[in-house]
Amino acid sequence: MKRLRYAPIALLGILLMQVGCNSSALQLRDQLYLHRGEFRQRLANKQDLADKFLACTGQAHDDPSNERRDAGTLSESSPLQRQKGQALSLRPLAAVIELIRRQHPEKAGSLSILAEVFEEVDTDTIARIDLDKLKQIAEAARQWHGHIGLDEDQFEGDSSRFARLLLAYNKAYFGDLSYRTRSGSIGTGVRGVLKITSQGFVDRSGNAFLFPGISAEIEMSSSSPVRAAASMVDSQRVSADLTRIFLEAFFDTAFRVPAVHGATALRVAPSSREFSYPEFDADHPAIPVEALARVTRDSLRAEAAVVSIVGKTVRGGSVLGTQNETLAATLETAAGVIVKKLVEHEGFCYFQVITGQTASTPRDQNEATVK
Repeated sequence: MKRLRYAPIALLGILLMQVGCNSSALQLRDQLYLHRGEFRQRLANKQDLADKFLACTGQAHDDPSNERRDAGTLSESSPLQRQKGQALSLRPLAAVIELIRRQHPEKAGSLSILAEVFEEVDTDTIARIDLDKLKQIAEAARQWHGHIGLDEDQFEGDSSRFARLLLAYNKAYFGDLSYRTRSGSIGTGVRGVLKITSQGFVDRSGNAFLFPGISAEIEMSSSSPVRAAASMVDSQRVSADLTRIFLEAFFDTAFRVPAVHGATALRVAPSSREFSYPEFDADHPAIPVEALARVTRDSLRAEAAVVSIVGKTVRGGSVLGTQNETLAATLETAAGVIVKKLVEHEGFCYFQVITGQTASTPRDQNEATVK
């Protein structure tokens, strides 16, 4: 009888353990996961447009049109090709992952977890995001930024677009500091040193992020400097920002959605084997300017929706809740940026297809100049 009395307690303990082991994944399929499924649904009865949309999502936006058939080709062993019916929008991500693996084999583990998270988020039949894997992404971001700090010169000489974008984004976030001499008082002969700070990391949509401890004269132009006061360095904000920068660099390397003027990506010099990061050309727009604004709003709404879902979970009283506010801010930011960048990519493709316009690649622009 005594053994029977404790049997329900033991059973409850086993169930709780199972819940704790299996409930780290948040379902996005039935949540307010904005816009991504809508793109395909709107084109469901327009096969020609649907085919063009899928072809667009399977490549970077500046891929030359005559190379687009092969842009998404991957090996069968790729982590993003395991599941049947995998969305084409993951192919550019997988190509970047495989390239970085070859150049940075010591970081294969962090890239594998990235592949798994993207696969689960982007597959319509699953549409979930695993919080435990998000923690590993945050750790991967910390390691990459730490590697920059230890050997910035190595990153300067790295030929991969990802390394150069990440370095540029990291430096811009920390103010991309420079110093210049300034004349001293008349007759003293002493010159001082003036610190110059950039406006921070500017993403492809034009949103700026700056390390909160920076206090300097931000020179937006030679004639109109802007003075900015520093705010308190906050672990939540900094941790979330660095994770955001890491993911922005990764997705921008893969998708290369055209950026607006002033974006940090446009200041990164290309290697000899690649084109510059594409800038949105108002004279020859890939999509109408109004559609560009719509893509930005839709991607921000998707980010807000997923941040809300993840934030509610990690800050709530469920088994997934955490008492670590810095970790919570980092996880919700990682989830939000992942979804934002996918919506950004597919939204740009959607409007490009329905408006019948094609992207103007750097190669096309060069040829037009020659003519």
